[in-house]
Amino acid sequence: MLVIKVGGRELTSGPELERLVGFVRSTLHAGTPVVIVHGGGDEVTDRARALGLSVEWHRGQRVTSPAMLDVVVEVLAGRINARLVAAFEASGIPAVGLAGVSSGMLSVVPDGEPPGSLGSVGRPIGVHVRLLGTLLSEGWTPVVAPIGVGAEHRLFNVNADHAAAAIAAALHAELLLVTDVDGVLSTRGERFDTLTLAELRRCLSDGTARGGMVPKLEAVQRGLLDGASAAWIGSAEGLDAAHASPVGGTWLGRGTGLARVAPPLHGST
Repeated sequence: MLVIKVGGRELTSGPELERLVGFVRSTLHAGTPVVIVHGGGDEVTDRARALGLSVEWHRGQRVTSPAMLDVVVEVLAGRINARLVAAFEASGIPAVGLAGVSSGMLSVVPDGEPPGSLGSVGRPIGVHVRLLGTLLSEGWTPVVAPIGVGAEHRLFNVNADHAAAAIAAALHAELLLVTDVDGVLSTRGERFDTLTLAELRRCLSDGTARGGMVPKLEAVQRGLLDGASAAWIGSAEGLDAAHASPVGGTWLGRGTGLARVAPPLHGST
């Protein structure tokens, strides 16, 4: 089973979305179920600014006021989710649009330091997979917007990487994080073909991982520890319909069976 997180050019009509749809179609034909989790931060920002709302970030997380949460729900669970479902359906892939709040799928607590300091931003603490399992068993491809539910049925904005990692862990699936770079890069800009969990931790601790790669590796680390079978980080170009699994990018796993083939970690000999 695959959980694929998308959040960039794959969300709008064009070659990247076509590549994603083709890869999912070939994966399904090979007998592997797929769950899609999507972000859409750029569209949320554009919509917020069009409404005159200030946009604030803290350590890569969007500070989410009540007004901003309304925008997040509108854009992610509305226009982007519907757009992706329509693209899959047009290609003959039965798809169902959901949000993490559906059937209490994605349980969260307030995120931030201290908790709640980011407003309505949630950190996943549990995934109820019954609805996903039912849909997958009936041949549907779930398309999930990262809106979580907390105490008293309160809605939360959830980082899409963290939502996807939590879902992959709960389903014991492989996690594919599609991004705008071809994998995890060394400080010299060279791509790691594979990373073990221990090497992933070193990338986080020694400064090898920077910028937007930090939350992705943190999400992968949590997902692997909680039950995801493996993870991959790479660009949309790696989703080749002619191959059974992504090409290029960086594969990450828990054990020592992943042999690193290039390049050495920062600071290693």
